[in-house]
Amino acid sequence: MITLNGTVQRQFYFPADPLTSIVYFSDLTRAAFHLPHITLVETYTDTRVRIRYQTVEIGAYTINIYCDLELTVDVVNKVIRIDPLAGCTPVKGDATLNATTGYGFYTSTARLTPAEDDGTNIDYRFQFQSKLQRPRGLRMMPRRIVDRIAQSISLGRVEEIADGFMESATEAFPDWLAKQKRSLTADWLAAQNGAAAPAETPKHG
Repeated sequence: MITLNGTVQRQFYFPADPLTSIVYFSDLTRAAFHLPHITLVETYTDTRVRIRYQTVEIGAYTINIYCDLELTVDVVNKVIRIDPLAGCTPVKGDATLNATTGYGFYTSTARLTPAEDDGTNIDYRFQFQSKLQRPRGLRMMPRRIVDRIAQSISLGRVEEIADGFMESATEAFPDWLAKQKRSLTADWLAAQNGAAAPAETPKHG
């Protein structure tokens, strides 16, 4: 097995007040678009999705990891969480000569605090876990090569995702904001207060 377990923490400045920042990041389909190496596979709702992580390691081995995610917002404490979505059937693990596919667990927490210039400071923590079958091409290779792949994903790739997300989301924000109504935050809060009960969680094989 290839065991992956990577954690990274970052702090960054975002050019909007905390509530506008919450509105921007609370759409999980939009947030997923800004995550490097991540593809949105299925959208259940704006806050429930299935994603696929995919990279090619040491130039030959494709890693595919699927995760089901749910986003929740604590407006009072200014916290955005992404956690595994309960009730979904995990993707079955499989390995070929030069690829492996499996199911993983992604969690993140973003804590927002006001900055002095009407912006927001965001403390962002991200963790990614998975256990994968070895591609058949790796089964006869030394353990150090397998460990190299695991370390690359657990450390290097996780940092790429976190840093790339911050850069891409910040760069895209002005264009997004320009398309919004002046009543953006009020409309969003009203929608949250009037939201219906959560939809039934889809199941996949």
